Amino acid sequence: MATGNQSNLCSICNKPSAKYLCIGCKKYFCAKDFKEHEQQLSIKFDNEITQPHDELLDQIRKLEISNSLALDLFDEIEQWKNMTINKVEKAAEKAQHELIELIDKQRITIIKQFESITSEICHRREEENFVENDIDELKQKINEIKQKLEQFTQIETTKTIIVNNDQIDWNRLIYIQEQQLDCEYIALKI
Repeated sequence: MATGNQSNLCSICNKPSAKYLCIGCKKYFCAKDFKEHEQQLSIKFDNEITQPHDELLDQIRKLEISNSLALDLFDEIEQWKNMTINKVEKAAEKAQHELIELIDKQRITIIKQFESITSEICHRREEENFVENDIDELKQKINEIKQKLEQFTQIETTKTIIVNNDQIDWNRLIYIQEQQLDCEYIALKI
């Protein structure tokens, strides 16, 4: 940091006894002022380098110990999970309600058709007003209702009522992605 030179003035006290040159600031100093300059550099180094470095180290150690950032993100993931479960439960309840309505609608249609033919059968029987064509026509109506009832109660038919949607990409619905700006941090993508 210092070199000897007899002909220069001290940059602090202006005395001609400046023997020391600071190679950082390129100024000359006497022995007394050079020691003070070194002390000021040491204080500046501590304040501007060592102290911020130590504070940063403390923050890094706290991150390792408490992992509070991860806890906040875990809380956010848990909240997202609960909201998603709630939405899925509501969608399932809606689908169940729609299924009940659809089953009731089909059941009521079959019952109405059956009641209509029952009424016609009773009427014809009471009045004994039927011929072969009437029997064939009533038999055909009974078979149609029977087929509708069989179709309605078959497992394959009820399976087609439920629409299964596997278009959701569960791996991309929520994910963790590392992003870089000035420094790296973890981003939660919902």
